Amino acid sequence: MFAFEVEYLLGRSFAGDFRDRSASEWPPHPGRLYSALAAAYFENGEDAREKAALEWLERQHPPHIRAGDAGEPTLVQAFVPTNYPGDGPPALRGKQPRVFPAQGPSEAVVYFIWPDAEVPVDTVQALNELAARTGYLGKACSMVRMCVTHSAPEPNYLPHAEGSEVLRVPAPGRLAELAWLFDAGQQASAGAQHRYRKKGAQTTSAATPSCFGQMIVFRRTSGPRLPIDASLTLTGAVRQALMSNAGRGGPMSETIHGHHGGEGTHCAVTALPFVGGDHGDGHLLGFAIVPPRGANPEDRRAILSACDELMDNGLNIPGIGNWDLEPADESALQVNLRARTWTHGARTWSSVTPILMDRFPKKKGPGVEQIVAASCVRIGLPEPVRVEHGPYSKIAGVPSVPAFRLQRSREERPRWGVHATVEFAMQVRGPVLLGAGRFFGLGLMRPEQEVKADD
Repeated sequence: MFAFEVEYLLGRSFAGDFRDRSASEWPPHPGRLYSALAAAYFENGEDAREKAALEWLERQHPPHIRAGDAGEPTLVQAFVPTNYPGDGPPALRGKQPRVFPAQGPSEAVVYFIWPDAEVPVDTVQALNELAARTGYLGKACSMVRMCVTHSAPEPNYLPHAEGSEVLRVPAPGRLAELAWLFDAGQQASAGAQHRYRKKGAQTTSAATPSCFGQMIVFRRTSGPRLPIDASLTLTGAVRQALMSNAGRGGPMSETIHGHHGGEGTHCAVTALPFVGGDHGDGHLLGFAIVPPRGANPEDRRAILSACDELMDNGLNIPGIGNWDLEPADESALQVNLRARTWTHGARTWSSVTPILMDRFPKKKGPGVEQIVAASCVRIGLPEPVRVEHGPYSKIAGVPSVPAFRLQRSREERPRWGVHATVEFAMQVRGPVLLGAGRFFGLGLMRPEQEVKADD
């Protein structure tokens, strides 16, 4: 047996999931371990013996893992200077929001185990030297002590074709790929991936994500209070401000204006109300800008730059007044301002704002159930197994459909709106926004099993 022993010296892991940077990665991925060892190799002059050891390691099967349970996650969001090629001095650079997820696992020591590996003595020595020079796993504040060992506890994460965990793993050619990307000034790719099963867990597919990506959340710090039924008023003002900010520096990214894009190619804006729990009254706490999950780095940069100006200048809501804003993160006091409240995996989701039908239901079909199901498929989700609908939402603090403003302008043709509860055969991951008004925050769905709201 051959294994790496990794001890988190602060008892905390600071590392974001490669699919969603606002979520903590746990267990640590074998691909992250390999990249950390490769960094130690590159930083020490690229010793030929260490290169051969890393090439041996990338040819092995994905390792077994022993890791404790993930702790309660925390998420800090800060606005930091950009660091793109061609940027000037830090004082002159723009800022963009960055999230720093962290959690304290139940066990501070993790093992990556190759139970059947036969390792040459020189390879063991070289890998142990690399491990000794590896000071962190994840962010630089995620300090570790690492060494090679030939004894380890029983693993609890095993490679499995039907496992529910998808982890990055090293694969043949990974060291050469990392070297090429570094020389080209490119960020490291995610690399190869493999499914894992945690012992005792069912072998089910991972939660299916929608086409919407990470939410950028803003909280109202001052300004006139708005009710939930004015969601369209707020989101229209936010979109106008985003387009105004983005248009000042030249051609605007289609990801922001969305005039010619298809599904999953441009931002949505959604109001975030105080709903749920015993005291939810529906007033708007803030809003979220939701880029498409597949946005490329250049488009994300444009979105974040426009968000930066929005934070600095505040938001003017025509006919209402001005809002002062601040970014919100997973430590926000109000759970409705935490992205996870709207994105965590669940099978059952209920509407907070009405779903606008993109066609009128007919007796001979399609009915409301079929139209809502098609809306789910349109944003990348599976077809639901159950759709319940009516004028009222299951969530406390949400008014009936007739109370909402459902047209962005008088010229817009009226549409039929419903509240709905949608159940899937498997877990899906949000944000989930359904129907014809989804890019303006109508059809916002909330997953079941969230923690109790607290304003």
